[in-house]
Amino acid sequence: MAIELVKDLIKIDQTVAREEKDVYLTKSIDIETQSKLAKVLNVEGNVVLDSFEVYKGKLKVMGYLNVMTLYMTEEGHINSKSEKFDFKEEILIDNIEDDMKAEVSLEIENIDFLLSNENQVEIKSVISIDIKITKNSIINVLKDITGEKGIQVLKENIKYNEVIGENSSSTIVKDGFELTEDLSDILEVLNVDVKSYQKEVKIVDGKIIVAGEVEGKVMYIEDSDENKLNTISHTIPFTHFVDVDGINTDMECKVKLVNSDPNYEVKRDINGKNRILDLESLIEIHAKVFQVKEKEIAVDTYSTKKQVELSKENVKITENINSFSKYENIKDSIDVSYDDEIIKEIYSVNTIPIVTDTRIIEDKAIIEGILNANMLYLGEESGEIKSARNDFPFKSYIDMDDICDDMDLEVEMNIVKLDYRKTSSREVEITSDVKIDTSVNRIKNIDIVTNVLEIEDVEDVNKGHSIVIYIVKDGDTLWDIAKRYNTTTEELIRVNDIMAPENLMPGEKIFIIKTIDVAI
Repeated sequence: MAIELVKDLIKIDQTVAREEKDVYLTKSIDIETQSKLAKVLNVEGNVVLDSFEVYKGKLKVMGYLNVMTLYMTEEGHINSKSEKFDFKEEILIDNIEDDMKAEVSLEIENIDFLLSNENQVEIKSVISIDIKITKNSIINVLKDITGEKGIQVLKENIKYNEVIGENSSSTIVKDGFELTEDLSDILEVLNVDVKSYQKEVKIVDGKIIVAGEVEGKVMYIEDSDENKLNTISHTIPFTHFVDVDGINTDMECKVKLVNSDPNYEVKRDINGKNRILDLESLIEIHAKVFQVKEKEIAVDTYSTKKQVELSKENVKITENINSFSKYENIKDSIDVSYDDEIIKEIYSVNTIPIVTDTRIIEDKAIIEGILNANMLYLGEESGEIKSARNDFPFKSYIDMDDICDDMDLEVEMNIVKLDYRKTSSREVEITSDVKIDTSVNRIKNIDIVTNVLEIEDVEDVNKGHSIVIYIVKDGDTLWDIAKRYNTTTEELIRVNDIMAPENLMPGEKIFIIKTIDVAI
């Protein structure tokens, strides 16, 4: 009977490469002011991915760093200057082709400044680029091989994410709010910073519903006798739909939110005072929908009766073993005792989580990082506005089933809540809730069988010795031995009374008995 092939198709995103690269930016900012620059109070930045392209074995990444420099002149005036630093990187990556896809994320690892001369500030920053290159492949595989009595098939179960669809959509989130009665009028806005947070994602037929919040922080000079510095926050909820054809509630998705530069307008209230702020931010929502599938496929075959010729294809499959989200509460303090200062008033506190190391030990994913904290405050002793920084190290343990240390760990962290309070005249306690999204993947290289052909009129594969004693070597499997001697794993288990076929020991003896046809 002829061999019959039971075929199937698998659609996968094969991971071709993972790369990380640091970009070092050094730029100078000229501060145009009528009086001499006395000191730089604070420097903050955010990095924006403008575009990227896979082209001729390289990944071209283009983006810019938005830098806000808060400074004071010798006359005591406080002002700010925003500057955009463009950057372009060409990263050489092995084995990439123009039709492959890239996932790129940027993160500021460090930003620092130096007052280089009277009216010039030198900015130094380190930006981390995290890259994942994937190839969308549709592969013919064999589920089973039947028809031939002596055919033996080795199957392997694979678990993979089949990408159903992806899409991007943008929405404008805007709102107006009025200052509370305890706050003075707005004289000048120095900086507006917005961040978006994903609260809930739901899949319905053909759509992804994304609910979240945009938090806007506004730093401004008060219109008062003291012209004090102040910071206010306002949260704007939003809900947006992303259309993706062919999706349903049984599927899963990943969503990424990206903020563009915010717009704002200061308006007068009914009394003609600058007390109303209109905030507006464009949010780009990138969504990818996938379905976790499991399939059993043929990875090797042979026949005890005939010789066969195999066609194989090497496939790199990313198996998602487990995913988990955890909220880590990080609490530590900034102490200004080193500066012999007393904290009179806190203007702003910002924190940035940075991953420093990831590893898997037994059934635990271990994520180490630092929480970079930056505080702007008014010193009582000096009467000056000052900044203080500290790095809070932290370690998070996530229990997961079925993971081991040779697997790949993907981690994304975001601040979802930030609180602070003065615990003494020189110390501020900062509490941050960090959402840690963790995905554990196994990069599996397997040779899958794509076709089998019978070879006719070949020498009898059963010729040879009637009994063979085989000494097991390191790395041998029962399948390899059975294939080499044209028998079956079931026969070897029966003859040798093997209790644990998957655990052969080097040096173990395997008896192989063949049946020889005798002509009479």
